[in-house]
Amino acid sequence: MPEPQDLLSQARALGESLAAHPTIQAYYRAQQAVRADAAARRLLQDYQSHLDHLHALEAAQRPIEVADKHRLKDLETQMAGHDTLKTLMRTQADYVELMARVNRAIDEPLARFAMPERPA
Repeated sequence: MPEPQDLLSQARALGESLAAHPTIQAYYRAQQAVRADAAARRLLQDYQSHLDHLHALEAAQRPIEVADKHRLKDLETQMAGHDTLKTLMRTQADYVELMARVNRAIDEPLARFAMPERPA
């Protein structure tokens, strides 16, 4: 049975491997690019603010006006056309997919332990 320190060393090694992976590095570069791009930051803030407004309307069971729907569509179109944000969204999707695969690989042996096969 591995000692806790051995498990932590293996986890640290996995973290180092992930940090060196091109998918992870591309995602972090895209995040930095957005932080350095005032227009991209403002667009993301406007989008999040408008989503918050729409969620508040829904929570209050108030109707969402056509103008609010148009504003959301307009913000989504602007984001889709912004190169820095497009790169962020693409690299974020790649990052999420990679991390899901890593988590599944970690979970597989744990799931077998948690739910042992039944004898036939």
